[in-house]
Amino acid sequence: MKGRGFVDAFFDVLITVSRYALLLIAVYVVARVLMAMFFKKTTNPVRGRLINAVTGEVITLRDNEISIGRNKNCDVVLGFDTISRLHAVIAYRNKGFEIFDTNSKSGVTVNGEKIKGKASLVKGDVVGFGGLEYTLTVNKFRYIKDKSSKIAQPGYMLILTLLTVFNLLTLLLTSFPQGQFEFMVASAFLGMILTMWGYYFFASLVLRITNFELESIAFLFSSVGLGIVASMYPEGALKQFFAIVIGVLGFCFLLYTLRFLDVIKVFRYILGAGAIGLLAVTLIIAEPTNGALSWINIGGVSLQPSEFVKVAFIFVGAVTLERLQSVRHLTMYIAFAAICVIELFLMYDFGAALIFFFTFVVIAFMRSGDIRTIMLICIAAALGAVLILLFKPYVAARFSGYMHIWENMDTTGYQQTRTLIYSASGGLLGLGLGNGELRHIFAAAEDLVFGVVSEEFGLIMGFLIPLTYAFVAVATVINAQKAKSAFYAISGVAASSLILFQTMLNVFGVTDLLPLTGVTLPFVSKGGSSIICCFCLLAFIKSVDVRTFSNFKVIEAEEVSDVRFESEE
Repeated sequence: MKGRGFVDAFFDVLITVSRYALLLIAVYVVARVLMAMFFKKTTNPVRGRLINAVTGEVITLRDNEISIGRNKNCDVVLGFDTISRLHAVIAYRNKGFEIFDTNSKSGVTVNGEKIKGKASLVKGDVVGFGGLEYTLTVNKFRYIKDKSSKIAQPGYMLILTLLTVFNLLTLLLTSFPQGQFEFMVASAFLGMILTMWGYYFFASLVLRITNFELESIAFLFSSVGLGIVASMYPEGALKQFFAIVIGVLGFCFLLYTLRFLDVIKVFRYILGAGAIGLLAVTLIIAEPTNGALSWINIGGVSLQPSEFVKVAFIFVGAVTLERLQSVRHLTMYIAFAAICVIELFLMYDFGAALIFFFTFVVIAFMRSGDIRTIMLICIAAALGAVLILLFKPYVAARFSGYMHIWENMDTTGYQQTRTLIYSASGGLLGLGLGNGELRHIFAAAEDLVFGVVSEEFGLIMGFLIPLTYAFVAVATVINAQKAKSAFYAISGVAASSLILFQTMLNVFGVTDLLPLTGVTLPFVSKGGSSIICCFCLLAFIKSVDVRTFSNFKVIEAEEVSDVRFESEE
């Protein structure tokens, strides 16, 4: 009996230590990768120059695209009547410089010949914009290793080791309290560990990626979600894990294909038509689930098509508005976005409709910069929403409990009041995985998962998730200023904004700060479609970072003495 008591006491201590260790690991991993994102050292070398032999004016060309035109928002402003508002764009690609005529009135010439659409440039070419001529010079480079500060080097092997420990401890917490070993649960966590390490070596050796901050965050929060699913639905652990694997594969595929901008741009019409068609098919064949027509069943597998459409929505918007060649392009995207949002309203998927509309506003503003136009769009959308609420009473009924949850604790406010009560009961450090009461409420692992995390992992972990997404969004906006393409900048900022806005809808919805719309918490909520979508969106965010598509750092030879770098190898 004494021996048995000693064993029980030992496991009690082990479980307690494991609970606190999970929180410490999560805080450390997030802190280190965020520091790496904000304190990283990147170079944006001068690749070449356009020199006007008459005036001596110099246009500096770097890794990122350079827009040239009469508009004050262009990178290079040429204030002549012969210059269009957006006349041309010059970009540095892997094979050298390329120039794009953005439907200018007077055209763009290379060595005296007018180009059609785009043309490649080499050293000595004479480029003309509306009568102004510039000669291209190309700088010589030597390849050197970038020496960043230690604060920007989180040590990814250590991060992966800590994430491995995190998954093993989570497996311990999901197995021992129940007193039984679940093969599917153990397989899911061990598979998660192999997936993380496998991705790290594949990305390092094949994709030649050296920055893993975003992936570390995604793996951490996916592990949190896997732990919640495994503790509540052991039979669903493998399904959640397989969704993570598919998401990682989708992330790798998308990240690789995004390297080839000239190739992927031709797919925007296919993806746009496919997105509209997929939502239309869902509207027709979907069976009502919790009042919405959002899910379809294929071979016994439930899918939420709107999650996959999010990826296409951002892709189409970024490609269409990359250079904003004409008002026609903006009109086309407005029509595309309007059709998607209307279909989602007809499906009663109001949360997704809000997310799509918000993403559209971000993309439109990123390219136009016209606040008045965006305000008019928002006002028109608000009037449309008011009309829907007036003429469709059943829609208004879905939001009737907003700001009145405590008056309707056992009816319309049942989920939110329990979320608030149980979240607070967990305190800062939580009650431990599997020890919460909120998990017994309907949709606890989906819509209410923020409350489950706060109750069982602690309020520190609960607020760590939305704060991390907010910092990622800020870092993406900063990176967008040096992005190698406007496509990367637009798609990356839109994707990070989407994830942050969806997180706000989830967190504020379950806490009654916003109406409850039933959207998932990115990477954490139960649901394969959501997990896959989030990993794919991560590829857009990662493409903004100039380190992602650079196998080595480059700098002009004459500037080496001014910067602290390691010597040539």
